[in-house]
Amino acid sequence: DNFLSSAYRYYDMAVWSQTSWRWLETKLTELGMLTNPHYRFCFVLDKTSMFKIESKKKDGVIREHYIKPLQIIWTKFPRWGSHNTVHIDDLKRNFALNTGSGLLVSPFYRKKRKSADDCELLAAASFLEKLAEAKCDFDTVNFQYWKDIVSGNMSIKTTDSLDKKRPAE
Repeated sequence: DNFLSSAYRYYDMAVWSQTSWRWLETKLTELGMLTNPHYRFCFVLDKTSMFKIESKKKDGVIREHYIKPLQIIWTKFPRWGSHNTVHIDDLKRNFALNTGSGLLVSPFYRKKRKSADDCELLAAASFLEKLAEAKCDFDTVNFQYWKDIVSGNMSIKTTDSLDKKRPAE
């Protein structure tokens, strides 16, 4: 809730899950995410808005997987585009068509021993706040370096010269 509440101060938010609508709606309802007074979602998409592609893994093996093509949103709602969209996900392969918009976070496992110490989303919230304050075009930001920016080792402006459209690994 802290991450979503923080992000909502600066951004429109959406949920896009690789889950069926029935289960997605159940999860969001049970977690109180659709009625939370501190944030709102502009829309929610399920797996029916995703499609399958083939990609080659580092070991050369070709595999099929579903992706989240942000162009679907950008075409339907022109106020959003690569210049103002951050796609936060724990699966790098979901960035396949939108490599420049992806901010990779570690998966969260509630049942793991150290889950209480997990503060990565709080760091991501700090990054999103810095990004909003910088008022920059997201096409000029390399999200791969978000942790360096949060830690103070790099500024948002210095990522302009870095390779923005680096292919997903």
